[in-house]
Amino acid sequence: MKKTIYFFIVILICIIFTTTVLAEDTNTVQNNSVIQEIGTNELQEQKTQVTKEKEEAIGNLQYVQDELSASIIQVQNIGDTIQNYQTEIMQMNQKIEELDKSISDNKIKLEDAQLKYNKQDELLRRRLVALYEYGETSYLDLLFSSTSLADFVSNYYAIQQIVETDSEILEDMKKIRDTLSRTKQALEKQENDAKTIKVNKEKTAIALENAKLVRESYIANLSIEERDLNTKIEEYKQEELRIEALIQSAINNNQFVIQYTGGKMIWPVAKEGTRITSYFGFREHPIQGITKNHSGIDIGSAGFGAPVVAALDGIVSYAGYLGDYGNCVMINHGNGITTLYGHGQAIKTELGKEVKQGELIMEVGSTGMSTGPHLHFEVRVNGTRTDPLQFVNAP
Repeated sequence: MKKTIYFFIVILICIIFTTTVLAEDTNTVQNNSVIQEIGTNELQEQKTQVTKEKEEAIGNLQYVQDELSASIIQVQNIGDTIQNYQTEIMQMNQKIEELDKSISDNKIKLEDAQLKYNKQDELLRRRLVALYEYGETSYLDLLFSSTSLADFVSNYYAIQQIVETDSEILEDMKKIRDTLSRTKQALEKQENDAKTIKVNKEKTAIALENAKLVRESYIANLSIEERDLNTKIEEYKQEELRIEALIQSAINNNQFVIQYTGGKMIWPVAKEGTRITSYFGFREHPIQGITKNHSGIDIGSAGFGAPVVAALDGIVSYAGYLGDYGNCVMINHGNGITTLYGHGQAIKTELGKEVKQGELIMEVGSTGMSTGPHLHFEVRVNGTRTDPLQFVNAP
């Protein structure tokens, strides 16, 4: 039974990768970036060849979920932990780099402020020395010593200018002193934060190495079949990470900056009778550790070629083939809001185009990892997957 289980699982994963590879072999990489295009007709022909086998494999996997090797599940769980540790270390390195730069900038700012303060302090000291050397004579004595009205007015404005200058010096010194205090406090906090993060990074690095050793120990005890299956799962998970990186890159593309204008999103399939066939959120997958969350909603009952439209005004930040998403379009709506449309039969827009709400951008299809014609629709806020039903009402 175990061999049958592994056979079905390996068939599924191999078919998934075959679909992706066949599709991606037709891609043309543009501008050394992630933007790709593919011949729709050729892709659809290739997709038809493997759809039946893939559906059968998925059906078989649904019956063997509880009989998967506990060792493989444990290896995958530890692998997920390792990935989390690696992500944490990467984030900590980024934070340390940001703090180091901010500390360096604040040290320069502190030095400049101290120099300015010293200069003002020296100027004020000279004024005090001058007043001392001038003796007990007051500003009134200077005014009364005027020999004419013109001399009086001249002395008056001179005294006024001296007083204003003294006041400005004192005010500047107060501001500089406040700046020095705030900068010193910020610098001290940043240095403490950096120390704390570096300590946590060292602890995480130790935990990472320990997890790797434990994982290798489990892998060493796997059978040949289990090792082969584990390798296939790892390849699939790496592909998932690659696709997610491409999505985040498109979201963070500063080339397409747009101001959010608000408004309610419209239903992204412009055809009557469509319905949600899979909702946002957690759903179990036969192979633990590969898919834990459905990142959008699937809209079915549309059929091949049904019009997919922009849910809101925006700028197209991605238009091309995207692994399991197949033919995919992403639209930047501003204010960190991005929509994603996947599995299209044909893309009807292009990168960088400004689109209006309701404008045709794609046709419903079954490209990528799909068993039938439907639209996969996602909404991301600042890169985080969000339930689309918070933004659009189902028909």
